[in-house]
Amino acid sequence: MVSRRDALLNLAPLLNRAPGSADEVVGEGRLEPDAEVLEADDLVLAGPLAWGVTVRNTGGDDDFLVEGWVSGTAHQECRRCLTDVLTEARAEFVMPMAYLPSEEGLRLDEVADDDEERLVFGQPEVDFAPLLAQLFAIELPLTALCREDCKGLSLDGVNLNEHPELVEEDRAARADESPFEVLKDIDLTS
Repeated sequence: MVSRRDALLNLAPLLNRAPGSADEVVGEGRLEPDAEVLEADDLVLAGPLAWGVTVRNTGGDDDFLVEGWVSGTAHQECRRCLTDVLTEARAEFVMPMAYLPSEEGLRLDEVADDDEERLVFGQPEVDFAPLLAQLFAIELPLTALCREDCKGLSLDGVNLNEHPELVEEDRAARADESPFEVLKDIDLTS
């Protein structure tokens, strides 16, 4: 097993199907994706992602199975008051994988026969970092709450959790406004 600070695995032992060659390559470690990968998935991490990946030869020359996991903590905004919320997530995956020699890195490909997706790699050195970051981002909730009883923001943008004395004042201001007030002058005859 290889413990790494990146997610780069050398799958060359799996490509060499000589007697006594490896049947699997295993790696794990801590991953700090580069800014480009984080930006692509709109991630702000609270620390490195923990990960583990196992790639197995399924018996064919170019067919493999990859399984693994990634977990960590990300910063998200509270959907009510916009304060920073630490959100933990974990993703587990199992995917078919194929080796098609090329200059390209790891990519998702659709198999023409049955519309199944598989990972394809073109070089023996495979960087799993973009895939792991993307799978982690998918597992994060779409929204987060700082706490269940979050009071949100006032009409003036004041965090009502920090100023609870303004809650009743804000409710009174909102009660006076009808959400349909903006529709009063619409001419529907045209």
